[in-house]
Amino acid sequence: MLELYHGEPNTFSLKPLIVLHEKGLDYTSHYVGPTDFDAVPATIRDAMEVQYNPEGDGPILVDRGTAITESFFVSLYLDEAFPQVPLRATDAANRWRVLMWARFVNEVLAPAVVTLGCHKYLSPWLKTQNRAEIERAIAAMPTPERRSGWTMALDDSYSAESIEDSHRKIALGVKKVEDALASGGWLAGPAYSLADIDAFALLAPVSGLVPDLLGENNAPRMTAWLARILKRPAVAAAFAKSKTGKPLESFAPGPEHSRWG
Repeated sequence: MLELYHGEPNTFSLKPLIVLHEKGLDYTSHYVGPTDFDAVPATIRDAMEVQYNPEGDGPILVDRGTAITESFFVSLYLDEAFPQVPLRATDAANRWRVLMWARFVNEVLAPAVVTLGCHKYLSPWLKTQNRAEIERAIAAMPTPERRSGWTMALDDSYSAESIEDSHRKIALGVKKVEDALASGGWLAGPAYSLADIDAFALLAPVSGLVPDLLGENNAPRMTAWLARILKRPAVAAAFAKSKTGKPLESFAPGPEHSRWG
């Protein structure tokens, strides 16, 4: 039986949830709240595969005792391990396109979306929590990357330059998707694929973060693309895993900003 440790169905946790439901796979869901720092069993947290993830956050898939991290790689694993419902084209060019979209989405777009999401939603929420308890949890985190990300969120110490750069990168992402959809309905070939799932998971919350970028006047193709994906039963099933009722407002610190893009 597959197991998935995940947070609210947004950004990184949303991706594998959609893939699992698109493929019709049975799995056990383990919900992890934003400050449930010890919710994942130590045997899984300490697994070699998990230690490869420097940020220490994000979903963890467990399959037959192997713990797998990094949301896009989890999606790739599921697509290869359970090929009955394929989510990538069979030709090399479109499989390459999936990987190229993944690089942009996860290295450029993801840090920008997470920065704005933490600034708008997580930081104000953390101010309502017990600061001493959060600080103790941060101090116990195993990597400086994770400690730094959570401290920044706790203090809402995002610089004006970081916020501005995040807006710029999200605008770049919207334009890339809008341009790509000019030649077809999906991002990596004629069919819905992992590229669409990967990008959707990061772009779905943009309407609440940078609403002026979307709409039929600014990005009509992307707006229609988002609406098509939202109607998919697997996406509805993934969003049904929410416990807050506002999944697109749930964020946790993620990867650092890339030096390119």
